[in-house]
Order: sequence, then C-alpha cells, then structure tokens
Amino acid sequence: MFAKDQLTASQALEDFLPRAGRDYTSTRNFDFGTARRENVSMLSPLVRLRMLPEWEICHRVLKTYSYSQASKFIDEVCWRTYWKGWLELRPAIWQNYLSAWDSLKTSYQSDPNYLKLISGESGIQCMDSWTRELIETGYLHNHTRMWYASIWIHTLKLPWVLGADLFWQHLLDGDAASNTLSWRWVAGLQTKGKSYLAKADNIRKFTAGRVDPDIELANEPIDLPEQAHIPEPKSLSALPPIPQKGRIGLLLHDEDLSAIDWLGKQIDCQAVAGILPEKAYASHEVSEKVTHFRRESLSLTLGRQGTYCPSTQAVLNWAKAADLDEIVMAQPSVGMWDDLLPKLKNTLEDQGIGLSTARHWWDDTLFPQAKSGFFRFKKSIPSALDQLNQLNFKL
Repeated sequence: MFAKDQLTASQALEDFLPRAGRDYTSTRNFDFGTARRENVSMLSPLVRLRMLPEWEICHRVLKTYSYSQASKFIDEVCWRTYWKGWLELRPAIWQNYLSAWDSLKTSYQSDPNYLKLISGESGIQCMDSWTRELIETGYLHNHTRMWYASIWIHTLKLPWVLGADLFWQHLLDGDAASNTLSWRWVAGLQTKGKSYLAKADNIRKFTAGRVDPDIELANEPIDLPEQAHIPEPKSLSALPPIPQKGRIGLLLHDEDLSAIDWLGKQIDCQAVAGILPEKAYASHEVSEKVTHFRRESLSLTLGRQGTYCPSTQAVLNWAKAADLDEIVMAQPSVGMWDDLLPKLKNTLEDQGIGLSTARHWWDDTLFPQAKSGFFRFKKSIPSALDQLNQLNFKL
C-alpha cells in the first residue's frame, strides 16, 4: 500500500503531482473509503520517515504549479514541519504527555469501555469501523482522524492522551509532534479558546453519505483548564559543526532517512548504518505493522552497503568493526529519541567514539518560526521555498 524505498516513493509523488493543485484543494477533505484514496497523496508515512522530505516535495510540486495553485497541498506538507518545530521549542509538552500516558495506561487497563473501543468492539459502528481500519491499514484519512479524536474526547469523554496513544501505536505516519499536538488541538489545549467538535452532517457530507454516526455527538467541548498551560517557546539550540577528521560513519534513524543524501554529502563517510529503536518501540506498544514498515524502509535505504542496527549495542559493534573515530547523524526531533540519544552518545564515548548531530537547513530555517500559530508560521514558507530555489535544491 505504501512505498518502502526511495525510488518507489519518488514515483508515488510523481503519480500524485497532476492532482496536487486545485483538484487537491477541492476534494482533500473527503474520505471516500479505503478503495478510493486518489484525492489525497497517501505520502504521509514517507514524509514521516523523510524518505520524501518536505523540501523535496515542495520543490517538485512548484516545478508543476505556482505557489497559489498548490498552496493547500504545500500547507499540508509543511504542517508536519510546523508541529515538529513547535514541539522542539516546547519539549516539556512531550514529557507531560509521557507522564500522563504512564499514569492513565495503568488506571484504564481494566476499563471495559476503553478496552472495547481500542479493539473495535465498542458497538459504536462508526468508531469501530475507523478503529479496525487504523489497526489493519496503519492509516486514517486526516479528516477522519479529527472526527475520531473529537468523538473520543468530547462525546465519550475519554482522556485525549489514551487516544493519542492508540494512534501512536498504529499510524504508519505517527510522530511525537504531529500526533500529540493534533490531539491536543482537538481537545482545546493547543490553541486557546479553540477545540474541534465533530458534527454528524459534516461526517455525512465528507464521507459522501458512506458514514452516518450512530451516536449522538457532543455539542459542547469538554473543559480541560488544568492542562491548558502552554510554556513559552525556547530558542532553537545551535549545534556544533560536525567533525571532518578521522574515520567518520553516518548513522541513519527513523526520523530522517534523507540524511543519507544531505548529511552524507557533508562528510568523508567510511561506513553507513541505521538504527531503529525496536526495544523503545516495544515499550511504547508500537504495533509490529508500524515497526516492520519502518524497519524495511530503513533497510532498503541502507541497501547492501549499510548495516542495520536494532540496538545501541549493535551500533557500537558496527562502529568498532569499521574502526570509526566519529559518528554523525541527523538531529532527531523531540520525542522518543530524547532518552535514546544521550544513552547512545554515552555508550559510544565510553569506547572513545564521538557522536555528533546535524540539523537540515530546512529545520534550522523554519523551526524558529513555530513560536505561535500555523498561520503566522505559514508566512515564512514562501521565503524558505525561494531560498531553496536559489540554492538550486542542493540542501
């Protein structure tokens, strides 16, 4: 269903380009069902891994359309950059989510309504159908995700954190920023005074009558004042220059497979490996479908010349075998790597091997613009795209 290698991913984008302009703008909100996804790109799992990075997608779209013609599609692509930047400037939000998740998973582990809902057996037909689709395919249409989250939070009055956790476990495109912050937005925590309420007529309209909610939907949002505080954004931390001396290895990870290109060009690379934090995935109950998809995508990106590493110890073994002095990797965004990166760095440095990270020009440029809402962030996108064109897409 989804591409797992760069060549197929590139072709998937090429196939969608004829529909990325006004066709996308007029039909993108419709969920016609699993057999009719031609109105949306279905590229999000590839963008999440940066097998297709945001800058490449925007660059190729603008070779076909003007910015105004493709602005809605470009906006959707850049939402992921915005969410990642927003969370990067407010990392405490992710830590708060993890703390709440740890507590709620324990307190709800025997709750029958919650357990029936996450297994697709709640008796609420629309929710059960969407839950099964999520689990079976690893995907839900974006509009459907909003309906699902709204019903979960405002109608069924279940904790938003547990809903976000369900999506985190099963979405092929799930990442810490986009998933967590989207659920917060629906709950009314992300933008002061704004929450999202699903409406039955809206669901009927944008499923072309395919789904008619069989539950009375909430007409007022729940109030979560105790969780509404948003910390002030911090500055984006500067990263030191990557090393250029000694034997240097490139380490890929599941946050940015495109680093094999942009970061690989900046070093004299002696060896390439990739790490997927499988043990951390398992501790967060990430489904095997998601883990398998990312494992295969990483392995195919590495090809025959790279080494797949399922653990920190495996990275150390690879580095020793290649006689490396330094390892460089793309700076992971706030999320699961918050704990993993320091552990990896300490393990390597204990053996005399350095670990450095680098941030792509796109992130360095746009993350600092995510201090407020998306529409303010959006104003910086055309300038970034102009700079991208001036650089002749070298970065």
